Amino acid sequence: MEKIFLKTDLGKSLENYDFPGLKRTLNMTPQQVISKIKESGLRGRGGAGFPTGIKWETVYNIQDEEKFVICNADEGEPGTFKDRFLMENLSFKVLEGIIISAYATGSKYGYIYIRGEYVKSIKIMRNAIEKLYEKNILGKNILNSDFSFDLKLVRGAGAYVCGDETSLINSIEGERGKSRIKPPLPVFEGLFGKPTVVNNVETLAAAAEIMKYEDNIYSEMGTERSRGTKLISISGDVNKPGVYEVEFGELSVKEIINELAGGVKGSGLGFVIPGGISTEVLTEEEIDVPYTYENLQKIGSNVGSGGMIVVSKDRNYLEIAKNVSDFFRDETCGTCFPCREGNKNINKIVTDIYRRGYPTSKEIEIISDIKGAVSSAARCGFGESSLNLILSLFDKFYNKKVTV
Repeated sequence: MEKIFLKTDLGKSLENYDFPGLKRTLNMTPQQVISKIKESGLRGRGGAGFPTGIKWETVYNIQDEEKFVICNADEGEPGTFKDRFLMENLSFKVLEGIIISAYATGSKYGYIYIRGEYVKSIKIMRNAIEKLYEKNILGKNILNSDFSFDLKLVRGAGAYVCGDETSLINSIEGERGKSRIKPPLPVFEGLFGKPTVVNNVETLAAAAEIMKYEDNIYSEMGTERSRGTKLISISGDVNKPGVYEVEFGELSVKEIINELAGGVKGSGLGFVIPGGISTEVLTEEEIDVPYTYENLQKIGSNVGSGGMIVVSKDRNYLEIAKNVSDFFRDETCGTCFPCREGNKNINKIVTDIYRRGYPTSKEIEIISDIKGAVSSAARCGFGESSLNLILSLFDKFYNKKVTV
């Protein structure tokens, strides 16, 4: 069954929400807030899984009059819609997390960058920001404290690559959305060259919920390396698609599909994409695995964005591989030559495979080689992960069948 933590205040409105996490935060020092987030074990929920408290502490320790916080709401990973769920149902908790992050890091200004296609989310968040200014929860001397913070909403233009934090920063600055060379990391030189924390929507909402309680109950949930809960958006061939909250380690991928999402439709399970199309597929024999970062990594996949897509045996797997390849060919920003040309060449190979109806062992070998080159040379996670699904699909379902 679901573990309700982040969804605790589902059903409340901004008008009857009391911002308990923010009120508790304003009675603590920034160091105490950072310590609590570090102790909670909260990791970034956008896909990378970096410890949130360490990111906040790094920016806090930098002496600079101007620092920024950015909420990354450019949720473009196919199959992922849990951030949209939070913005449309718990907008106040997302904003509370942004303000808490700003207080902890010493930032006076912030942005929330929302995917352009999320028209409803943008409308809700824009209205919520206006109301928070009216309620003195944004602006000068928030809740009569010494802390002031201003927040601006930016609508993205629909580029997948802007889910990468440096591409997103370029976009806010008015530049083309393309990745930057790292180092320097954004925590040192981010927006307008200033120290910048970029956190995902779910990460910030979880931080607000963590700060609500005197005890650190988040640290008591999950496993040692996967603390707390995770929102999973399940879609594809399941009977009850939706957004579900699970405690790490308490359910297997199989139980999530069968018990929460109502089981597989059609002729049975083909494979599962556990965390968006940047993650490796899992076969039916692999899904009886606890849902944690460490257990999924142990079998060669990842929690990723939490966008779980279930595919039945009735689907054409090669058509899915072509769709994924089309997506990455079209969405690469083109800055890194191996990513741009690699995904273009992979797309030609995958299109040939789709038309023929099977891959050859030589084609799988070439795709593997190109994956190595793209992963090694890419600046951002796009290039590092763009071939994970395709190669794992060919490896698990076709590699043993072809010897050409």
